[in-house]
Amino acid sequence: MGKLIKYELKKQMLSKIVVGVLAAICEAVFFVGLIVDNGEWAGVGLGVLFILGFVSLFYFSFETIITYSNDLKTKQSYMLFLIPRNMYQVVGAKMITTLLQILLVGAAFVAIFVGDVFAVCARYGEIEEMIEMIKMMFEQISGIKVDLVLVIYVICEVLVIWIEFILMCMLAITLSTTLFANKRYKGVISFGIYVVLQLLVAKVADLVTNGVMSEEVLELNAMAWIYIGVYAVAMVLCYFGTVWLLDKKISV
Repeated sequence: MGKLIKYELKKQMLSKIVVGVLAAICEAVFFVGLIVDNGEWAGVGLGVLFILGFVSLFYFSFETIITYSNDLKTKQSYMLFLIPRNMYQVVGAKMITTLLQILLVGAAFVAIFVGDVFAVCARYGEIEEMIEMIKMMFEQISGIKVDLVLVIYVICEVLVIWIEFILMCMLAITLSTTLFANKRYKGVISFGIYVVLQLLVAKVADLVTNGVMSEEVLELNAMAWIYIGVYAVAMVLCYFGTVWLLDKKISV
């Protein structure tokens, strides 16, 4: 599987280089502004970097979906689906690659932001005061008290739901190229199935947890973790459904 992961990373390397160059430019603007005491430059550099971080994470996830679609609909499929690997490894490699990208890119941007905060504090004030001020502002705006358990929960929730979204998109794409390959409106049919399945998962999660995620203030109890569990089950089902369709129905 290691070779498959390297292959997936290599296919998507250009976007990482572009994001790295853009991030370096933002950092350069930020530090120039910090050095010459120009708050506008520093603010613009940091603000654009913040936006770049979010956009990058979304784009890398969608890039996985796009490359998967190309694998099924272009001659790339011969390179991927005719190799001596089972479909569990092929799809698994794609998801591991996506997860690695999200974690590594996310960690890189967090590290950059932390470094920038330390730089600002070293230039203008105390680090502890800056961190406490940011924490208080977040708690006042959101009404949620920040602690380590909440941070871990949010990270788990985002990762599970986002990966479930990617896998369900892959399942819909697989349906359009297998079961509905000869249908005139295969794309529309597959998209409709995707929407219905997502609504069904959301409804099941809401029913199982008694609507705990619909409350204004999130309480981290057993129901909140069960909510993640519902999406984790859907994620696993989408994975096995995609693998089964590729193994039994794919034609390259």
